Amino acid sequence: MAKGHRIVQKIERAFVAFQKRDIQHVSFSQLKDWLNTNTKDGMSAPKLGAYLKRSPQFVKVQTLRRVGSNATESFWSLGAFSVGECDKLRENGWHVVKKSN
Repeated sequence: MAKGHRIVQKIERAFVAFQKRDIQHVSFSQLKDWLNTNTKDGMSAPKLGAYLKRSPQFVKVQTLRRVGSNATESFWSLGAFSVGECDKLRENGWHVVKKSN
C-alpha cells in the first residue's frame, strides 16, 4: 500500500459526499471543512493541498476570484470534468483567474 493511501481515501469520501448532493466541483475550503467535520483528526490546509496536487485522481478545475475582492478559491473535481459545468461557478459571482487542464 502506498504512503498516504488512507488520507487519499478520506479525500475521495469527501468528493463522493458532495457528489451525492449533486455538487461536481468542490472548492478547497469546502473540502477542508468537510474533512475537519467528518474525520477524527481533521486535516491542515497545506497537507490537503499537497495531497490534491500529488494524486492523479484529483483534477484542479479552475482558480476563481470573487468579484470586487482579492479573494481566490480553487475548485477541484474527482476525475474528469466537463467544460459546461464551469459556467455554473461563474454565475455565482466568481471570475476566472487561470484555467487548469
